[in-house]
Amino acid sequence: MTTTLLPASILPGLLEVSLRSAMDIPALFERLGIDVEIVGRSDRFISLKQLDELLYSAFMESDDPLFGLRIGADNHYGNLDLLGNLMATTETLEAGLAMLFQYKDLLVPYLDFQLTRQGDTAQLSVETGAGGLRFTGTRIHNDLVVSTMVAIGRSLLAGDLPLAEVMFLHPEPGGDDLDRYREFFQCPLIFSARANAIVFPQSLLATPLPRAFPKYNERLKRSADQVLSGLSRAAGVSGQVLLRMQGMLGHIDITIDSVAESLAMSPRTLQRRLQEEGTRFAILRDQVKHRAACQALQAWNCDMGALAQQLGFSDTANFYHAFKRWQGCAPGEYRRRNRAG
Repeated sequence: MTTTLLPASILPGLLEVSLRSAMDIPALFERLGIDVEIVGRSDRFISLKQLDELLYSAFMESDDPLFGLRIGADNHYGNLDLLGNLMATTETLEAGLAMLFQYKDLLVPYLDFQLTRQGDTAQLSVETGAGGLRFTGTRIHNDLVVSTMVAIGRSLLAGDLPLAEVMFLHPEPGGDDLDRYREFFQCPLIFSARANAIVFPQSLLATPLPRAFPKYNERLKRSADQVLSGLSRAAGVSGQVLLRMQGMLGHIDITIDSVAESLAMSPRTLQRRLQEEGTRFAILRDQVKHRAACQALQAWNCDMGALAQQLGFSDTANFYHAFKRWQGCAPGEYRRRNRAG
């Protein structure tokens, strides 16, 4: 079992998105357990759960229906950090896309890309690979993904990216919003499609990229491989901690001492390793308890007092307050909404 992590070098871009929605960034970072000192560092990490909370909060704070489209339209390959430079320094657009497929986990491990060819056209589609992410189910995210693909393509080519059509998962927007879509994409638009995708002439794949630099690209690939290796190692520690916690739940008290002992390391070492990954012991413990509580509350015969005790709370009131902090509603309300049977 592993925890999906992302390098903290992506945080500056995420901060820009959050700032556009006028969010209280210090308060949000504090709530998510993100240390501001790790921002911009490729050797420190944030979890997929922290990313989800950050982006979903930003999306919900925005009152602009075109928020995703505007952010995506402003993108450039340079905004993608190491991944963008990997793509830009390849020899052709097709080679750049190959870098995207190989190193996407540097930036978007929760997305799956696919390139298909049919006749004279090629289609680049994207689907959500990781489940349970709230921000990926929004119109803002769909707009952001599709417009970013187009904006990055134009910046890689240093010119136009002719499009046959673009597709969106969400229904067609009403009002004047459609004019903004037409203005940016300059092609037929398909809404309520099976995937977010762009379709373009297949011949474009062989187009030489103006910033091709094969020797530098090899150097960038070595750096990318090192970051991915660090992600793998870091995810392994968090994953082991989560696995131990799940096994302890309802049997023994989940403390950093008990978990560290089960991993044959000192509590101080465990704290340091988790900090290097951009998370904390308390955050992971909350994650395990939150998930277990949501699952248990869906049963018709769930006993609230017994559940609170199983999760390690001294009384039902403490469980009530913790659950409301995790889920945004009381456990009783959650049970009414989601109870099975």
